[in-house]
Amino acid sequence: MRSVSSGWNILISGWACTLIGTGILFTMPEPTGLLVGTPLLIAGFPLLLVALSRGRQASGEKADPNWSPSPESLPDAGRVMYRVDTSLDKPIRTSILCGACGEVGWADGKKPLRYICAGCGILLWNEEEE
Repeated sequence: MRSVSSGWNILISGWACTLIGTGILFTMPEPTGLLVGTPLLIAGFPLLLVALSRGRQASGEKADPNWSPSPESLPDAGRVMYRVDTSLDKPIRTSILCGACGEVGWADGKKPLRYICAGCGILLWNEEEE
């Protein structure tokens, strides 16, 4: 298993090569700048791409399948407040936090077109299909 720091090392190396190569290319005289700066600059781009493509897998972060928003009331802003969170990883689930009563409801799949809070019976939204 690769360590988290190796991903950071690749990212920092990519940025360093890109910045130093650019600096050498534009500050040194023509033949020296081209011969030294260009390879450094070109080497930086693949390093950046590798580091950025590793993303979440390299850091070891895993999505918590049991995550739930904390049941709390949202501030009164003169209208119905709610919070919707949809998971990106399968199984896709959506949590709906009612701001009036703090009830957390769940729906399978993406955000439903219409939702009524099970705790207080308030219609939070009603969207028609396009």
